[in-house]
Amino acid sequence: MRKGFLERFWAGAAGCLSKRETQYLAAILIFGLVLSLLLIKGPSFYGDDASYTQYAPSILSGTFSESINIFSIRLMADYPLAAFIGLFGYTDIGAAAWSLLSYLIAIIAVYLIGRELYTPRAGLLSALLFSLYPLILKYNSTPEPMLPLAMFVSLSALFFVYGRKKKSISAYVISGILAFLGTLANPLAYLYVLFYAVYILLDAVYRSARSRRIEFDFRSLGVILGLLTAMAALGYVNLLLSPGGNPFYEIGLTSNYYSAAGGPDEIFYTNPSLTFYLSGYFPYDFTGTVLSPLLHLNPQGAAGGISNWLASTFSLNSLNQNEVGLFGYAAVISGIYLLLKRDRRSYFALSAASFLAAYMEFGSMSVTHYFPIYKLMRFTIVAAPMIVLVMGIALESFMLGNGRTRGKRKLWRTAAAVMILAVLFATSIPLDYYYYAYNHNSMLFVKAMSNAVKHSDLPVRSVYAPGEIPYYMPFYLGYPGNINIGQYDDGAYGGTFMPTCASIPNETFLVIPTNATIQYINGYNLWNINETWAYNPSECGDLSLYADLYANSTLVNLYPVAPDFTGNIYYKA
Repeated sequence: MRKGFLERFWAGAAGCLSKRETQYLAAILIFGLVLSLLLIKGPSFYGDDASYTQYAPSILSGTFSESINIFSIRLMADYPLAAFIGLFGYTDIGAAAWSLLSYLIAIIAVYLIGRELYTPRAGLLSALLFSLYPLILKYNSTPEPMLPLAMFVSLSALFFVYGRKKKSISAYVISGILAFLGTLANPLAYLYVLFYAVYILLDAVYRSARSRRIEFDFRSLGVILGLLTAMAALGYVNLLLSPGGNPFYEIGLTSNYYSAAGGPDEIFYTNPSLTFYLSGYFPYDFTGTVLSPLLHLNPQGAAGGISNWLASTFSLNSLNQNEVGLFGYAAVISGIYLLLKRDRRSYFALSAASFLAAYMEFGSMSVTHYFPIYKLMRFTIVAAPMIVLVMGIALESFMLGNGRTRGKRKLWRTAAAVMILAVLFATSIPLDYYYYAYNHNSMLFVKAMSNAVKHSDLPVRSVYAPGEIPYYMPFYLGYPGNINIGQYDDGAYGGTFMPTCASIPNETFLVIPTNATIQYINGYNLWNINETWAYNPSECGDLSLYADLYANSTLVNLYPVAPDFTGNIYYKA
């Protein structure tokens, strides 16, 4: 009896890797896992982390339902995240585990794609590059859905490649299902479905023109079949989860939210710049040295003179502008090299990377009118698997030469490739360490505040703080249902206005930054703290200092630290 595709796939996957390949891939996975655990972030302020962790209590208690909030329909972010929080608790590892697992699976998927498209070594090189890509490292241990998105689209692309190579409708169907699961982490996964459609159509046109007769692989329509099947399956789930039992709730809400169609919850701004990602992918001007990111870990190290000149090149001052290191430059050079070499085996990865990058820069979020796609550098993670595949394939092609390269020339090419990898590694790790330190140091204040409230013998009905603190304290407190946690007088985003001491609720903990910190926060024009007692707590006799965090020199002397995450704790009886 002829074996089905899945049976043949698993049998082949189990026996296709040589012992050496398995060892190298295992080494890459261990390297990535160890690096991630050493620099684990947990809840971070680099994305919408708290918007996802907030659903853990209701999911774990079985009371979860979708709402008008766009984050409530990201089921492949919310449910797995809640499961790991249930397993590891409201801890950094609990918040990070789903992204870490996705990171490791994506590394394997990238390896297998490179292996299928080119050679096993190209797959290993691509997997290694993916494992140390700065943007991947920044988000691979946070509760953001970016790494689950990368995992699902990588697996989808893998099965699409298998479908093309094996002429298997089953592989195409699985590719479509995985792409749709990716949309339930982040709707950017739809870009892969769009790319598949364009690729299938252009491939059919090309083949038909060459053979002078119509050639179309109808099995490739399995991608659409898989997508529709997954949508239908979700429709049954939505009979229980969505408001009113709407089977297509996610699709409708996502369309309204991102197309500015109007409604109670829609995206409130977008970046219309058509060069946003250009500056994001190419952040350096190359007037200094590759070592200068290290200077930003010590403010005195970049104070002036030659140090200041060195730091001007690889500046880490703008967080959204410097998240890819040298990878953008290396990817473009790799793409040009493969095009000049006319290496047909690289065209799938090249076309996918080019399409994704171009659409994210120039594409529309609406099909009825041009509404520029919402732009954040972290969204480019959706293109990361294809970008590193271009780089890995280019490195392998360079080392192979014309296939007859031998002796010193082959040794020289190999040494050059190793040097490129070394430079990418050396410039990636400082970036990740900076982001780790920035988040870790800032969250230490939040954890200290949460611990003080959690272990207090005083009655607690509410906790108020300025800035970002109220978004992260609930997680470390375990989302207590009996405590109100909120902002006070957050000028831009609302909050509770308590102008006098008497208006502060009793049995309340208040996080109050120093006067200088409040002035610094107000300088952003994001938070306008107008309560006079926040500037001078001593004027309010009802407030007593509960925890003097600024007396802790370990916390105060940390660098870098977000100013709006700091503060001392006061209590009103």
